[in-house]
Amino acid sequence: MEFISILESFVAGLFAGFICGLTGMGGGTIYVPVFYFMLGSIKKAIGTSLLVILVSSVSAFISHMKADQVNFKITGFLIISGIIGAQYGSLITANLPETVVKIFFVSLAIALAINMWRERLTDRGCSAQMRSLPVRLTLIGFSGGLISGMGGVGGAIVIVPFLHLWIGLPMKICIGTVLSVVMFNSLSAVAGYIYHGFVDFHSGTIAGLVAVFSAKAGSTLSLRTDNRKLRKIFSIVLLFAGIAVLIRNP
Repeated sequence: MEFISILESFVAGLFAGFICGLTGMGGGTIYVPVFYFMLGSIKKAIGTSLLVILVSSVSAFISHMKADQVNFKITGFLIISGIIGAQYGSLITANLPETVVKIFFVSLAIALAINMWRERLTDRGCSAQMRSLPVRLTLIGFSGGLISGMGGVGGAIVIVPFLHLWIGLPMKICIGTVLSVVMFNSLSAVAGYIYHGFVDFHSGTIAGLVAVFSAKAGSTLSLRTDNRKLRKIFSIVLLFAGIAVLIRNP
């Protein structure tokens, strides 16, 4: 493995792990563009991204759980439906042309970034309402899993906006809760990519080891940051990720 590839994997793990802990996103919005530059294949970039997400999300989840920022009442709906969606997503991507997958990822990232930035709703708690929304939560979980399998992300880029904008959970609770879903979504999706041979274990292992530690730092900052600022940070990360993939030529 060339030194430059090792360095790129190290830097990717450092920054993406931090973003994972900070925003709840598995880091795929950074990993996918970086691994795309390194590997030249959007499918391999997605598969390798999912491998690292699996590792970094565990580290970030533990930090948020200790701070009591996880709503365990809704995780079951999100996890089960997310696993199913992730399998469908990885199957779809394996049979699509590279260009189509690239366009999908870029469009999704930019659209959600704009939506999160423009949203003006005030954070509101609705734990009682959660119990009456199993169908809505199941749809959110499935959508997150589907995006995870297709886009090489943990699903948080869909689940966090929906939980915040559609359900009404405060950003910090959204982030902590979604990390549990990210773990299972990425595990389910990466299995499909490994089967199809779309995972670079060398780059993924290096980035994953670094991400374990940087995710803890991101989680610490997230717990100290205002909910509105977290939403803005979330949207900016999505926008830059979409642009990065868009301008990359194979």
